[in-house]
Amino acid sequence: MTSEKRNANMIIAKAGGNASQNAYNCKVSIPKTWADKLGVSANDKSLSLEFDGNSIVIKKA
Repeated sequence: MTSEKRNANMIIAKAGGNASQNAYNCKVSIPKTWADKLGVSANDKSLSLEFDGNSIVIKKA
């Protein structure tokens, strides 16, 4: 399988509800084709995230 790279920006927004005044939510969108290849759907969207201090790996849970 060949790897595909894309550049993205993190979506950062103030957290709502009872979160502290300095709390933020951070999100990154991935292309739908990648989600499809992972087998992620609206009914089956569980993911496993792994962070080693330098990179994040996203896998289907």
